[in-house]
Amino acid sequence: MLVINKENLRNKKVLVRVDFNVPTENGIVQDAFRIENTLPTIELLKSVGAKIILISHIGKTTNYNRDQSLRNVIDTATNTYKSKIVFIDDCMDENAGSIIDNSSVDNIVLMENLRFYQNEENCDFEFAKRLAKLADFYINEAFSVSHRKHASIFALPQFLPHALGLSFVREIRTIDNFFADTSSPKMCIVGGTKLSTKVNLLKNLVKKVDKLAIGGGIAGVFSSFFGKLYLDCGKNEYERDVIEIAENANKYNCELILPIDFSALIDTERCNDAKIFDIGPNSVELFKSHLKKSKLLLWNGPVGLFEKAPFDFGTMSIAKEVSQLTQNGELTSIIGGGDTSFAINKFNMAKDMSYISTAGGAFLSYLEGRELPGIFAMHLSDSQFSLDHTLLT
Repeated sequence: MLVINKENLRNKKVLVRVDFNVPTENGIVQDAFRIENTLPTIELLKSVGAKIILISHIGKTTNYNRDQSLRNVIDTATNTYKSKIVFIDDCMDENAGSIIDNSSVDNIVLMENLRFYQNEENCDFEFAKRLAKLADFYINEAFSVSHRKHASIFALPQFLPHALGLSFVREIRTIDNFFADTSSPKMCIVGGTKLSTKVNLLKNLVKKVDKLAIGGGIAGVFSSFFGKLYLDCGKNEYERDVIEIAENANKYNCELILPIDFSALIDTERCNDAKIFDIGPNSVELFKSHLKKSKLLLWNGPVGLFEKAPFDFGTMSIAKEVSQLTQNGELTSIIGGGDTSFAINKFNMAKDMSYISTAGGAFLSYLEGRELPGIFAMHLSDSQFSLDHTLLT
């Protein structure tokens, strides 16, 4: 790990790539978790007298609009960091360097949304070079977007000495330690709507865990294939994938746990077509029985349409069980993925879990065993600019 060395940062200008892509309403932050998660790194930089320059994106855009301006996070960032925020409303402003130089070390500089420029998502190296000229050092504290090959993630660290932020390192170590632990029964719960988004994850997990419970709409494919659900649910489309996952589960001694009942809407005109909205009460009890026998849990994907009652029953019931077991010291619980984290926060159980990831796509990519551009770039030196940067897409 390229972890922070405090002495390398003393009195330096440090460019920190954070992820402030937080929900806002009428210019007010609705969930500050991602901002608060960066606090350990910010406090470390303050302790060595570093001048802090934050860069981030918010939303999906290439044109300026008020709703996706990082001005909206200033109040929350000020309260979180207990520092005045100096805002630069154009990350390519020619005066940005002098603004930073003239700013007090007690202030924190925040630059406007990187994605107001197409150069960010196009991984423009000249764009990254201009940002790099503003600082002496670069820190990536944005694990949640490190699966993107963007300028601030992939190109920027190749122009400056660099390190990973404290929360970024914790994310990686938490996942790595989960897989490295061989002494405890390990269980994964994987949910979601579309099997296409979770196939690679399931293929990787069955080789590494003791129990794999599958919920949500993707469970319908497995249950219909194995005769537990007498409906199609797309089983023919994914037949090869299901067979491969099942064979590897058997090969690597991973127990597949499938729902035995569902809350579903059946199309009466096409009686073999169903939309699954949740796992049923018997399945909840089945999942809970396996949780009680496990010591480590990694959960990615809600097991039903938790946003809408009564289809929040399955996800909420399992979350309560995980919460109780964690608080009793019987289970170490790792929650990852945007929807799963959102569900746990909605049920007010976040404080009860061992660890909640800030990431969605990056968490999933890392679990699948992919090399993240944000990590890969950290291992490239200045002499490697001739590298074919189209290799990572």
